[in-house]
Amino acid sequence: MTSPTSRAISRLGIGSYRLALGVPEHERILYRALERQKDPRLNINLIDTSSNYSNGRSEQLIGKVLSNPRHNTLRRDEIVIATKFGYIQNENMRLLSEGVFQRVPPEEIVEYSRECYHSIHPEFMRDQLTRSLERLNTKYVDILFVHNPEYFLMTNVKGTEDNVKKHQTILLNRLAILFEELEREIEKGRIRAYGISSNSFSLKPSHAHFLPYQDLIKMATSAFDRMRVQRDQEHALFLEQQQQQQPSGGVISGGRSGGKVFPPSNSSSFSTTAKTTPLSPSQKPGQGSTSEKRASQPTPPKIVNRTTHGLGYLQMPGNLLETEGLHTTAKWAKAKNLSVFINRPLNAMSPEYGPARLASYPPPLAPTYAEAKDEILGAFVALGKQREYLQSKMGRLKEMVEGLDGSLKTDKLSIIQMEGASVRNQLHQELAKPVPVPSKTKGSGTTLGTASSSLSPVAAAAVDAIRTSPTSTKPHTPPSTSTTPPSSTTHGTHGKVTEHELDHLIKSLDHFIHAFHQQVRFQESTRIRNIMTERGVNLKEVPIEQFAVEYLLEHDQVDAVLVGMKREPYVDFARGVLKSLVTPQPPPSSS
Repeated sequence: MTSPTSRAISRLGIGSYRLALGVPEHERILYRALERQKDPRLNINLIDTSSNYSNGRSEQLIGKVLSNPRHNTLRRDEIVIATKFGYIQNENMRLLSEGVFQRVPPEEIVEYSRECYHSIHPEFMRDQLTRSLERLNTKYVDILFVHNPEYFLMTNVKGTEDNVKKHQTILLNRLAILFEELEREIEKGRIRAYGISSNSFSLKPSHAHFLPYQDLIKMATSAFDRMRVQRDQEHALFLEQQQQQQPSGGVISGGRSGGKVFPPSNSSSFSTTAKTTPLSPSQKPGQGSTSEKRASQPTPPKIVNRTTHGLGYLQMPGNLLETEGLHTTAKWAKAKNLSVFINRPLNAMSPEYGPARLASYPPPLAPTYAEAKDEILGAFVALGKQREYLQSKMGRLKEMVEGLDGSLKTDKLSIIQMEGASVRNQLHQELAKPVPVPSKTKGSGTTLGTASSSLSPVAAAAVDAIRTSPTSTKPHTPPSTSTTPPSSTTHGTHGKVTEHELDHLIKSLDHFIHAFHQQVRFQESTRIRNIMTERGVNLKEVPIEQFAVEYLLEHDQVDAVLVGMKREPYVDFARGVLKSLVTPQPPPSSS
């Protein structure tokens, strides 16, 4: 596959959804992914990002790395950057509140939720592209995607057939206007091509939030033609104005206007007033320098030399459990000579199977999940008996753990739910977020020197529950300097929890949370293998993630698969997949 700049695009691309400037590991990962390989077919030169990824810090990281290439990494002119616009979140939400987007009509801003607005208005596009170019520290991006324009449908469609068609028509009209402005951005040199990245492309065409694609090529062609006609009009008007300023008999040629005079455009203007430079000491009036004479001749508006539109790409989710888009939208796109990028190859959001991570994981070993669960439940019971005032709080924590254990038995829990990719249970989300442990207990001055450096909020809740002793009028007693951990019976059922007890509870919670995550991953791997077996696919010893990506690349309608690379092993995995696709080249002839 070739890009708009005629560069070959790698079959695997760098998905930067979770990469961010300021995380040293992410910088190392990006440099490693961009390392030049001896076999050029193993290079990864496609980077996919967006203005809203990590609140713009994803683009900033890419800009930093590409501006400071290493001796063994690809250069900017060898790399294809695809970014996106559309979301109004975080920093963009602040800018909106400050009136920065006041040129965008209010009705063109979709209010999907309190934290998420959306817009595809040309004014917003120009603003976001400018900011992306600054963050990426580049003069152009190879591909600018319109990011999930179906938010308009998700917000406004109420379900009736008439309502669906009405709002689909409104959305397509907005895209048609946007396409014309994107064609102008190509002429300005700020983008090389454009496309649409839409989650709706993976849905059935009958879905109420599906973005109809059948007329996209026609819309892009019309947008290109309108832009080119307007450029011709501007060029012809320029020539007419120049002729009026020339002495009689002067002739100016050029343009496709054929001598016709067109009315001025409402959207563009240009001046024929030239800047003059001071005469040098050796010059006489009327004897301007060569450079001055050139400067006195205004440059005519650029004529469009392209012969076709700049719509070149579609991007959509696709994986082993979400194949609708592969067999409908992607095939249509390939027939129309559009390139197709697939995202979320390992994270399925299947209507039939729910969220699922398509990867292989081993079972937890030491401690096993059962051992870790028994350990923490035993710690809750013991501490509740030893400290009567903690019984209710220990009971609630025990119920939370038992609830998690019950969710495992449904065999439908996905690790995705604990990574924030598709959060349906707030407890699971909280489990996945580490928080720092305070260095001292409240009111006691005791340092938790042996405590874990980070805990889930469940662990933090337990710590908070046991830090505060029952109300007492006794004066505060300084902590003991003895190195021998006091026994749990020293303080009786109403005393403060000892540091030894606290440390034991924290470690037990850490063990359980770690084993719980591992157990979820292992059960999910087993579930995916069973699903594939039901479909007649025996994976045997092949890792699920390898089969999942290779499955996508085997489809002729797929040009590139975007793999999230938030850890270094993911880079090794991607490189390994590329190696499996490459036929070994014969050694050079010795003759």
